[in-house]
Amino acid sequence: MRDRIQTVLRELARSPALEVRWLHTLSLLEFIGARKISRTVADRHPSLEVLGHLADETRHAFTFKRLACEVAGREDVTEFLSVGAAAAWFQSLDRQLAEWVTSVTGTADVSLQYLLTTAVVERRAMVLYPLYKAATRQAVVREELGRVVVEEQSHRRAIEDACLERLTKAGTTLEPALALEERLFDAFLTQLEKDVAQALAGPQAA
Repeated sequence: MRDRIQTVLRELARSPALEVRWLHTLSLLEFIGARKISRTVADRHPSLEVLGHLADETRHAFTFKRLACEVAGREDVTEFLSVGAAAAWFQSLDRQLAEWVTSVTGTADVSLQYLLTTAVVERRAMVLYPLYKAATRQAVVREELGRVVVEEQSHRRAIEDACLERLTKAGTTLEPALALEERLFDAFLTQLEKDVAQALAGPQAA
């Protein structure tokens, strides 16, 4: 799958118009993540760690939106790339991980659901963002992606360790969750490949 991701990112980076749509989609995904944090573990005044994570996700949503506007040369960017498939990946993952947590622990554990979704999504981000950084032809995007990766790594390890500790107590591991994400992401990636190929074959990619 890594090779497929690398290939499609290189393809979409050939077209500034497509890259604008991709950056806007990344902004939306980061916003969805921030919104989920604010509605669950941050629905009341949370810990410093959760507030830091919420701040990071919100800032990343802003960063990708700003980059989309910079690459587009305008401030009214509204178009996305494979947005339905992207949102479906995140929403389905969050819902199915919640169901899995309930099945293995016997209770709806919001805190563990947050840790698990975060751990799995940020595993994906640590594959996706470095590959995108290598693929983009936009210097400003490469620079900002470097910062985003550093910020994601700063809290990913602590969250994943806490998640693994909780899962071990429940008698399971992270592997079933990662396998679930892999299946769901494949559907998103397949749609992205189709949309990029179609766009590059048309006049709008110029």
